Amino acid sequence: MLEIIRAVARQLVFSFFLDFKYISIYLFFYIIVKGRLEIIHGFEHCIPGGCRTKNLRQTVEELLLAGLLSGFFGGILSVSLGLYIEPEGLQLFLIIMVILSLFNHRYVNPSYAGGLTCLLVLIFEYDKIHVPSMLAFVAIVQCIESIFLYLTRKQDHIPIFIQHGGRITGAFIKQKYYVVPFIFLSATIVPFSLLVNEVTLNWGTIFKSDLPQITTGTILFLAGAISLTNYSSVSISTPPEEKCRKDSIKYLVGSLLLFVFAFFSQKAQILKWIGTIFALIFREIVYRYGLYMERKSEPLYTSVNRGVRILEIVPDGHASKMKMKRGEVILNINGKPVQTEDGIRHALANSPTFIWMHTEDPTGQIKIYEHKCYPDGIKDLGIIIVPRQWEVTYQVDEYENFTIIKNIVDRFRFMK
Repeated sequence: MLEIIRAVARQLVFSFFLDFKYISIYLFFYIIVKGRLEIIHGFEHCIPGGCRTKNLRQTVEELLLAGLLSGFFGGILSVSLGLYIEPEGLQLFLIIMVILSLFNHRYVNPSYAGGLTCLLVLIFEYDKIHVPSMLAFVAIVQCIESIFLYLTRKQDHIPIFIQHGGRITGAFIKQKYYVVPFIFLSATIVPFSLLVNEVTLNWGTIFKSDLPQITTGTILFLAGAISLTNYSSVSISTPPEEKCRKDSIKYLVGSLLLFVFAFFSQKAQILKWIGTIFALIFREIVYRYGLYMERKSEPLYTSVNRGVRILEIVPDGHASKMKMKRGEVILNINGKPVQTEDGIRHALANSPTFIWMHTEDPTGQIKIYEHKCYPDGIKDLGIIIVPRQWEVTYQVDEYENFTIIKNIVDRFRFMK
């Protein structure tokens, strides 16, 4: 086990910082992530009192840290299990992921690329990819993603306004990318590699390669690359952290099922096909069904005729200190009824050092909040409200189905 840990650590550092074979692919992924996050963060600038807490540099640092952790533990697991793929297979997988990302940003995910790769292998009998290993890899990545998603379920939700049922409704979007280094066993040295990283196969593995020459005592090489996984969601009728929690559980269950398919597919060809189709469509089914239910159900953050509804609480603001909740309706401040954001500003025009408010929560219960702020007074509550009218709203379809190819075509049309 110590030999595996050392070999995985060497390969992980090499893949992250010294492996120049895939530099063009890594740059492409970086451009995809950077452009997408700039679009998402641009949404928040259109919302008064935006609560963005991370810039692009902090986001990249978080990606790298999560990638190092997932790559280290995931690499130990994949090598210990005996996952086997030749370097040509890694290149095919990455190329497919790049092509898919041109059609829809949601396809920047090993589930789609891995499923399509296995499908091509089964159709054309390409022997550089061990299908059970690729399916197990997708299952491991999806399991890691579900853990990260659960741990960050309360973070990085961006409020937006949409048109829903003919009225203004508050919603939340979340876009998360995770860098996922992946490491496999290989019978051949990676071409043009600066690092020859080898281990001796002196342990029993769950996954067995189809190559007869690979037996106990065989010296194998480690091959690795870096991939991305992408989570995208829109929360309309479900609290955003609750939606993330549910999605993380679904992904975890899906990864366990896929791992079972991968294990038993070593003995049954039909299970290779079933596992491949499952890897290809499971994530899409979860996304489509979740978006359908969000649209079908009653939205949580609609505008109201009496008072103003809170869409989001800005961190470290006065409302946050009072423990106010998302979705509550502010009825009055210091005895003055409020109906708009201007009404709130008017009630706080003299920067009172003490305020009391009556609010109504989503269940209809009336609450009373009190807050003191000496000596500066209270000039702003630190909330984002749902207005009755708003000039800028977003279409969920345009956000969720962002396409690079379509964007390029539209630019050429505009130039003409």
